Amino acid sequence: MEITVILSQENETLPKAELTARMETLGIAYTILEEYPGVIVLEVDADEDLVNKLGSHLAYSHEVLENIKHTTVEDIMKDAKEISWDEIIDGSFKVRVRRIGNGPVARNELERNIGGIIKKSSGMPVSLDDSEYTIKLIFTKPTETINEHKELSILKYNKIIIAKSIVLQDKRHFFDNKPHKRPYFHPGSMSPKLALCMVNLAHVHENDVVLDPFCGTGGILIEAGCLNTKLIASDIERHMVEGTRLNLEAEGFREFEVYWEDVRKLELNERVDAVAMDPPYGISTTLGGIDTKKLYHEALIAIAKHLKDDGYICMASPHYIDLYEVIEDTPLEILEQHAIRMHKSLTRIITVLSKR
Repeated sequence: MEITVILSQENETLPKAELTARMETLGIAYTILEEYPGVIVLEVDADEDLVNKLGSHLAYSHEVLENIKHTTVEDIMKDAKEISWDEIIDGSFKVRVRRIGNGPVARNELERNIGGIIKKSSGMPVSLDDSEYTIKLIFTKPTETINEHKELSILKYNKIIIAKSIVLQDKRHFFDNKPHKRPYFHPGSMSPKLALCMVNLAHVHENDVVLDPFCGTGGILIEAGCLNTKLIASDIERHMVEGTRLNLEAEGFREFEVYWEDVRKLELNERVDAVAMDPPYGISTTLGGIDTKKLYHEALIAIAKHLKDDGYICMASPHYIDLYEVIEDTPLEILEQHAIRMHKSLTRIITVLSKR
């Protein structure tokens, strides 16, 4: 199946990395056919159910679509008429234009004209409010220009992908799971979107055992728990341990263990499949009075003992900590890193590690 994924453009590298990690986790063989800003076109060895499963657990992707035809602005009307729409849709539908950037597109006219073609070919009704199918016209491959003020604009689009929407991101999930809406809240909690992305980068499968040894208020584990996993949490701060327990119970999770313990002394009865964590930084009581680099080094040595040989670790850290130095004399290696600028004085680095 050929698909198009509409990626978030709020980060340069995370959306694609998360997408490919999730495909690898689900065992989806893929080939990247084309890439444009905010758009990636792939050939995947998967049916619609598996693609739906892929798209429903991505943080930095807006939509996954099944491609029907590639065309151009000049040929779209002719090509749309050649498509056997009665074999593609069997219920109400609507047509929507999705352009990447702000290039010139006669949106309303095009949606109306293509909708008319589909209605005539399929015999199905148009429904703008509650349609069973959404056909997207994705405008890509732009010709760009920069004026004397260094402002970029799009002159025209050179390709249109006609596609059927399979999965549209449910933004309510991230809104409803905002940290301040949980029974226990603490300032500085990670956003649900980044937490889910880290779970995906850690290659978490359904039924995995997932560890967060710096659990805070449990945000990362909440996202991991949505994949029907067993959760293990620990924290050196007792109020965080109690808060995580409250938050996990509020989500309806039952398969979890929460320990009030320093990760360097943590003892588990089983090895875990994946670790996702956001350790503290800066010298404070939270770190037990030791410096951040030393804590990370000792913590990673301890965590590696609990991790299965084919498991992954995804962790967040401040930009001023060199994790390549931190992992010296540990059994771990860095696979990839991604930067997220938080504010002018802090950039977060998201790192994926595995055993050597």
